[in-house]
Order: sequence, then C-alpha cells, then structure tokens
Amino acid sequence: MATMIVGDDILMANLRVQKDKMNHRVAKALQKAGGEIIRVAIPKTPLKTGELRKRSFNEGPLLKDEVYSQVVGYEKFGADWERGGKAYAVEVHEDLEARHKIGGAKFLERAVDETAPKLGKYLQKEVHV
Repeated sequence: MATMIVGDDILMANLRVQKDKMNHRVAKALQKAGGEIIRVAIPKTPLKTGELRKRSFNEGPLLKDEVYSQVVGYEKFGADWERGGKAYAVEVHEDLEARHKIGGAKFLERAVDETAPKLGKYLQKEVHV
C-alpha cells in the first residue's frame, strides 16, 4: 500500500511564490540598509570640493549562489580621479594623518559601525522574520 499526497503540485507552487516574495523582501531591505549607510557616510566624508560626496553608490542587492550582497562605496567609476594607483576616495578614506575641517578619514567604515545596530531592524521589518 502506497501513501499518496494530493495537491503537492499546488503546495510546491505556493512555496515557490513565497520564496520569490521573500527574495523580493530581502532585496528591498538590503537596498534600504545600503541607502542608510550612504546617508550616514556622506556628512562624514571630507568636504574639499563636494565632488567625492557625489560619487557615493549603493548597488545591489546581488545574488550569487544563494548569497546576497549589497555594495556601498565611493567612486565606482572614478578612474579620472586616480592618483598613483589609488582612487581618490581610498586615499582620503585611509589618510589618518590628514586634518579636514569637515568630515574625516574612515568615513565609510564609521558609517557602517554607526549603522550596524539598525541594519537587523531593516531586515526584520521588511522580511517579517
């Protein structure tokens, strides 16, 4: 005697729909989290001409092998700013000796540290975990 499950095709279809909805929610939450990191980082970015602040980006989410990534940073296409093999943003970000009237070194790193406690809330709110 064999056991037969009736409606398993409907169950599988419903699970696929729920998976797609969850993927959409995770993507939305990651995009918001990346935007929040950039929002916090911009005022911390040294202000010389204002150009660097305009070169921030929030890309993603990217999905590869079932792993999501959200990429935030500066100068995604900043080749014209290169100086001695380093992009200007990297040079400014890493220069702990420089003194800036506005902003300072490690501006993106400091924004991530400041924002990190809130990032789980974005996921929880969007994904409804």
